[in-house]
Amino acid sequence: MKNKFIFENGLEVGLSNEIISKYSLKQREELSHEEYLKVLELAALSTSYYYLAKRDYSEKEIYMKLIRKYREKTSISKVIRELKEKEYLDDFLFATNYIQNQNIGRKKIEFNLKLKGISEDIISKVFSEYDNSEELESLKKKWLKLKGIDINKKIMSLMRKGYSYSDIKKVKTLCEEEE
Repeated sequence: MKNKFIFENGLEVGLSNEIISKYSLKQREELSHEEYLKVLELAALSTSYYYLAKRDYSEKEIYMKLIRKYREKTSISKVIRELKEKEYLDDFLFATNYIQNQNIGRKKIEFNLKLKGISEDIISKVFSEYDNSEELESLKKKWLKLKGIDINKKIMSLMRKGYSYSDIKKVKTLCEEEE
């Protein structure tokens, strides 16, 4: 159960009973700056475990969520380092899982990963290990699903979903040969 504490700077934080008793917060009026930072660090760590239990996050995503809530960059940076050391945060693994669970084209996946703070290096490494034939098979299914629609409209629709024009042309040729 979390108890709300409002600090002098106006920051309102929910703290666990464990943190409250460890720092005797119910009996004290003031905290040293070091204690304040440590309390925020423990609260941010607890919150990050809660977030990560629900779904995977990139390093940037969890950092941004924590910074909005706790505002202390030094404490949040320590939490991020600890999560990385414990291997709860791994941008490479995050990107790999993200690619496997998406039903969109490579370009859109790359764009989304960049928005989530994944570096170009990690994106290119993940895609170098990725089997392109799965993407082409998915693209082929989408192409066949759009049966009866004007070819230019099909192409534009698939390009909006992040598929490259060259892959769309390959699939179009394959489908025409099979007919």
